[in-house]
Amino acid sequence: MRNIAASILVPSLFLFACGSSSGDGGGPLAGPQAPGASTSPPPGAPPPASEEPSCPTTTSGPTRHSGDVAGDAVWTAAASPHVVTADVLVRDGASLTIEPCAEVVMAKGAHLLVAFPGTSAGALRAEGTAKRPIRVRGDGGARWASLHVHAPGTARLAHVSFEGGGGGDFEDGVTVHAVGVGDGHPAPILAVDHVTVSGSLGSGVWMERGAAFVDGSRELVVRGAGAEPMIVSEHAVGTLPTGSYVGNGADRVLLVPEGGPAAGQGLQDDATIRDRGVPYLVGRGERSNLVIGGRPDGKLVTLTVLAGVTLQMRRGSAIKVQAFTSAAPSTAALRVLGSATSPVVFTSAEATPAPGDWVGVWYGGAPGDTNAIEHARIEYAGGDCGCILATCSAVASHAAAILLTAPPASAFVRDTKVIASAGHGVSRGYVGAAVDFRPTNDFGVAGCAQTLPSAASCPSPKPACE
Repeated sequence: MRNIAASILVPSLFLFACGSSSGDGGGPLAGPQAPGASTSPPPGAPPPASEEPSCPTTTSGPTRHSGDVAGDAVWTAAASPHVVTADVLVRDGASLTIEPCAEVVMAKGAHLLVAFPGTSAGALRAEGTAKRPIRVRGDGGARWASLHVHAPGTARLAHVSFEGGGGGDFEDGVTVHAVGVGDGHPAPILAVDHVTVSGSLGSGVWMERGAAFVDGSRELVVRGAGAEPMIVSEHAVGTLPTGSYVGNGADRVLLVPEGGPAAGQGLQDDATIRDRGVPYLVGRGERSNLVIGGRPDGKLVTLTVLAGVTLQMRRGSAIKVQAFTSAAPSTAALRVLGSATSPVVFTSAEATPAPGDWVGVWYGGAPGDTNAIEHARIEYAGGDCGCILATCSAVASHAAAILLTAPPASAFVRDTKVIASAGHGVSRGYVGAAVDFRPTNDFGVAGCAQTLPSAASCPSPKPACE
């Protein structure tokens, strides 16, 4: 099975509420209760999780399924187990609801396909509760394929366990595979609430072509995967749910830069990378640049990286805050907000790290005052940037951990350690004022802590460093 061109995204059919959890894990997020309101459930409402009965014994299964789902289908708990003997497709406007307590048994290589191949809508709703969960597993331990959700389709999952998937073709051995529109923007098509993916052949979950988690998604557990727990693009990295991503073949999130429709485009919408307990590996191979900005309308795009995050960079890769060089205000901003006790770390992905493994942080336009690198550690950068920049320093190379191609609004790097750079710390490769980055930062680099910017008239002879 292979992804084909997606059609136009329609908004998600299912959204989580924005209130707070009751703390018992008993169901979807609920809104806050007004003071003095009755605590009794309204007529016809399901009982609270603490009073909810456990799953009953099934009475009429097994029930076998294959092919297209017609209309609004319901797989009941009473008719369990629901045995999927061949691919089941939810498309052409159809919907499939899987009841709490239902068990789905998948044949070897079988898929649950929602809106595949992206030419029509479809919706899956599988919402169990803490005491009445839904289980999806292989038939007799068979390696089934995946739950595959393709925009404009949607899936909403709560208290569901997926076990032993990853047997599909061209899916990186994943168990849950969501595919977006591929237009450079996030497509929120998958909602999760207390979902577990275990024993996947390869990675556990793959959010491809901008497919994103619905706002409010939470408590996703991926364990026992043969590779990374999660593959995600830069367009959806800010939607990763809380949960656990450890106990896998490689305990890290694989962040695959997908770029935009045109050259030089990267992240096209503001996003925040949060600490999810494992590092982020950027790219599948060498020279996998993480690019921010480059929108056709010139709108500023900001990537925020919060305390505790580690980004592992492949050999020859760079973080590009606007790819193309310009003296104009940048179309991108990077806000790195570590803390003294929990810094943000930009480092090498190599098994044996060395100075110059990756290029560094490149600023292609004039950085505005919203940029910040605070309480960070940038290490093993200073690889060949392939660039020729303006400078009054007598240097043979402009390689540096931080490369500026236009004058910054301020010395936005503070309380940061720049170490093991094969080149300089900061290459001020522009014509303009010499903004000083030394006072609050530590440099342990092979070249200059910072090079001199160029000016109308440089000293003669040129000094090596400032």
